[in-house]
Amino acid sequence: MPEGPEVQRSADLLHDALAGQTIRVLEARTKVAKAWLKEHPDVFAGKRVEKVWAHGKHLVGSVEGGLFFHSHYLMWGRWMVVAPDAPEVETRDRRERARIVTDETAALLYSAPKFNVGMGDPYEHIPALPLLGPDVLDEPFDADEFLRRLDLEPQREIGTALLDQRVSAGIGNYLRAEILYECRMDPWRLVGDLDGAERACLAETTPALCRKAYLEGGRTVPDEIQTLETDDRDMRYSPHAHAWNTKHWVFRRTNLPCPTCDDYVRQKHQLSHSWEDADGKTIEKKRIIYYCPTCQGVAPEHVKPARPHKDRRPPDSEWAAPDEEKDPSYT
Repeated sequence: MPEGPEVQRSADLLHDALAGQTIRVLEARTKVAKAWLKEHPDVFAGKRVEKVWAHGKHLVGSVEGGLFFHSHYLMWGRWMVVAPDAPEVETRDRRERARIVTDETAALLYSAPKFNVGMGDPYEHIPALPLLGPDVLDEPFDADEFLRRLDLEPQREIGTALLDQRVSAGIGNYLRAEILYECRMDPWRLVGDLDGAERACLAETTPALCRKAYLEGGRTVPDEIQTLETDDRDMRYSPHAHAWNTKHWVFRRTNLPCPTCDDYVRQKHQLSHSWEDADGKTIEKKRIIYYCPTCQGVAPEHVKPARPHKDRRPPDSEWAAPDEEKDPSYT
């Protein structure tokens, strides 16, 4: 799932392409937006896009006349900007969910299940928006509000709390793992058990690491660590030094050596949230957390035995070509 840095880059892309431009066409295929546009035909036509911004994983655009559009990528969504006469505009892709076309550009939304349009304040019409915590890319980051929201549920595990968009907006699975690693923190520690130094580390590391990921295409490690993971064959899955395998401390590096100590990175499912269905049955959703047991002082009950990748990987000659290779994040 794209996280705060990726959505912010999309917002930057759309703002640069659309701000100040007059909309010729705005269309949607999502059910709610399509119905709203049917009730308000051509309401966006001739209106100027004022601003596009991100709040966490949500992307919002304001249009003159009090109009707005809103999208959320979930797992696979993405915006693409092309010329208004590009083949992508002429040929409808079945994955397309919305399009905004001006005289100079076209913005196409693919594979995102959430696209909304409306009139008024989007924070009053999109239920998730007013619940969001401070954006991890805000400058300055509201660390006091972040910690206040974190403290509302002291019995939560910190690895679970960081995924809650009501605590801070924009953290997903890769940022969660990397923040906890940099703070040398056990993902299963309870929020209420964190000491002052640990809380200060979270408040400082969260915006700093997210800003780095935003500026550097998702990279969370310094140059010297990426060089280490690139040059040492045992530090990556593939014989090819792909960026996805060399730009993180622990995320998707299961059974590879920790870049800091002699231990191996592990993964384990951790409860992210739970709810009751209509029959009163508790439903639990879990996400994979990546961690180094030694560096993060993880409690023994959460540490699976290491299965060093170098001891069971296929010969380099058997690997697929780079453009055919798949992510081999072994469990």
